[in-house]
Amino acid sequence: MKEITIYSPATSANLGPGYDIFGLALEEPYDLVNVEIIESSCKCCEQIKISVSGEKAEEIPLDPTQNTAGVVALKMMEDFNIKECVHIKIQKGIKPGSGLGSSSASCSGVAVAMNKLFNLELDNLKLIKYASLGEAVAAGAPHADNVAPGIMGNFTLTTSYEPLEVLNILLDMDVVVALPNIQVSTKEARKILPQEIPLQKLVNNVGKATGMIHSIYNKDFENLGKYMMGDQVVEPCRATLIEGYDEAKEKVKEFAYGITISGSGPAIIAIPKNKECSSEIAKIFKEIWNCPVYETKVGKGAYEVKD
Repeated sequence: MKEITIYSPATSANLGPGYDIFGLALEEPYDLVNVEIIESSCKCCEQIKISVSGEKAEEIPLDPTQNTAGVVALKMMEDFNIKECVHIKIQKGIKPGSGLGSSSASCSGVAVAMNKLFNLELDNLKLIKYASLGEAVAAGAPHADNVAPGIMGNFTLTTSYEPLEVLNILLDMDVVVALPNIQVSTKEARKILPQEIPLQKLVNNVGKATGMIHSIYNKDFENLGKYMMGDQVVEPCRATLIEGYDEAKEKVKEFAYGITISGSGPAIIAIPKNKECSSEIAKIFKEIWNCPVYETKVGKGAYEVKD
């Protein structure tokens, strides 16, 4: 095999009280990551060529040391003494800076591609570790709340970073995602968060997060949405960055079990009560933001696209 193409999904991190812990894989949107072994006598960073097309392709660096996928590939090639040269082609379907794990999709896709292309036989946890290294380029520090669902699919819980531990729960659920045309930097969205948390708010968020897990296991989407909206630490800070969010929360409450900011935003994710409600939520989102809206569901992690 000389090349491989990977479907790499959008992801929604945090989901209210699960900051840097909870993650959700989505069926749409998604990136396609192709890695091809090429004939060349190159060294170091020249061992990797990167091409990008699609959403905001012109803004994405092609230098492997500055590109999230390139950083992952470089580290894997170094660790496994891979001498071949590769061409990484990324078709961006996930808008960068959207709060839908655009950078993590590139990281996850290339990690899975390199693993399969060079028969490295790495398990999901090791792939998540490699993919999280690329996230440091976009967010300033490695974190797994997007790359974990990007690789494993469904709902994930990153329960520890040192050592890395990730749990995975199957979740069949519809979601509606809005992508307002508002620029939110992941690094800036992390900077505005409080450095200290009052004990009362900590207890609240732990309680709401555990309530979400109980609700998922019982397929109780009403309570899942209620607990998801109970964050008292992160969402109140980031809500100030997204004009129209309070209006959206008020207007969709009749149709949604819950609504929250996806990752650092500006994407907004809602759990519809049924298919008809999904359409109503999408209509409201479009009226407020005049933006792309995805009526989608929880999906798989990165996988090979067969011809």
